[in-house]
Amino acid sequence: MHQAYELNARVWRTERAQELGRSATLDDLSDDFLDQLGENGFTWLYLFGLWPTGPQSLAVSRADKQLKSYLSSVLPGFTEDDICGSPLAVSGYTVSEDLGGDAALARLRDRARAAGLSLMLDFIPNHVGLDHPWAVERPDFFVQGSESALAAKPEAWTRVNGRILAHARDPFFPAWRNTLQLDYANPAVHAAVVEEAASVSARCDGLRCDLAMLLLPDVFAATWGRTAPAFWSDCLAKVRSRHPGTVFMAEVYWNREYELQQAGFDFTYDKILYDRLLSGDAESIRAHLRASIDYQRRCVRFLENHNEQRAAARFQNPDHHRGALFVTGMVPGMLLSHHGQEDGRVIHASLPCRRRAAEPGSPAHVQAHHDLLLLLGESARQHGTWQLLAPRDGGGVIACLWQQPAHHSLLVTVNASWQPCNSVLDTAPLAGRDCQISDYLTNGTPVNHSCDQLQREGLRIQLPPWGTKVFRILPQR
Repeated sequence: MHQAYELNARVWRTERAQELGRSATLDDLSDDFLDQLGENGFTWLYLFGLWPTGPQSLAVSRADKQLKSYLSSVLPGFTEDDICGSPLAVSGYTVSEDLGGDAALARLRDRARAAGLSLMLDFIPNHVGLDHPWAVERPDFFVQGSESALAAKPEAWTRVNGRILAHARDPFFPAWRNTLQLDYANPAVHAAVVEEAASVSARCDGLRCDLAMLLLPDVFAATWGRTAPAFWSDCLAKVRSRHPGTVFMAEVYWNREYELQQAGFDFTYDKILYDRLLSGDAESIRAHLRASIDYQRRCVRFLENHNEQRAAARFQNPDHHRGALFVTGMVPGMLLSHHGQEDGRVIHASLPCRRRAAEPGSPAHVQAHHDLLLLLGESARQHGTWQLLAPRDGGGVIACLWQQPAHHSLLVTVNASWQPCNSVLDTAPLAGRDCQISDYLTNGTPVNHSCDQLQREGLRIQLPPWGTKVFRILPQR
């Protein structure tokens, strides 16, 4: 089982410095914090915002009137100094000295391993920040433009030492003016980025690859009108030949997940499940979860990450949040939890900002996280096998069964709809033996069910909209 905790290193450093009354580095990320992550079932610490942002990219963020207006509205005492620049406009892959440099990272990696945690770091292959040395040393590495292109779309291009270079962009969004777009039609770029990936992987156990689908040949051609060879399979193979066991996670959208898994990624973001949980269409959720178990195991499930709005803001109804959270945690794959999500925070932590708003959080959302951690710690969830049980009437219930020989089983049921449900689950996987079934979270009185009864009648589930119920199932001798 894989479970990752994403920590915003820049925000964490600000808050830790306030606690200590002095500046803080990665050496101040306490062993108690790491141990607590391990005790809560996390297997990965994903550090976000570790790489430096240079002065030119910082200036772009500080000139952003919309960003400053938002931060002024959510941060008491906001000043321009709170803006530290985008963590995704990197000037290089050496840990910021503010965080203690690469030496502090090496010590943290050792301490994380002692707590049973692997370390994951960001890798941004599509682009670099304005201050990256390649902007001066290798201008041929970037998509080139013309004076007419700059005049027509000044927000999409910039002048660097007499050349017109493209700002990076997602084809569906405006250009990111604090970045420069790498040109993957140039074979030298391909080789140089592989070297960067290998350099990062030498200092961690896994790489989270930002917007990995932008480098797919058809996507790159559609965005930039240039032909680029396939990148990922070659990159992953070469990095793993030098650093065996490196785990690669792809941030990916647009239904390109399977393609990147086939290219060699160990895990891919599962935005599809997120969107379907948000919309509340039970059958579409079930359809997604009927994919092959190999595909499921390589999906990263989340209700929140640094790009998405807070889960407590998108899933405002506590029952909706609880049901969606239980589904993400009780299906195969890697569960990703985001810094502050466990506190029920509502206000999005802006990426270019070094601090976040103080807020009490939602107690109901906090309780849902607490209950999910209990489930994740169960042996059947950690080491068992998973099945998706079907309601006989095709109702709104999503039912996840985790079984492990010689242990009790867990059955997690969620009414993934806005209507009450009164459904009967097909319990054929349980029908071989008599069972005792009890309510797990309330430690309810066990009820005996014969194997004949389970086969004939199934298991009736009655739940309110987005209601949840968890059963402990103990097979009888």
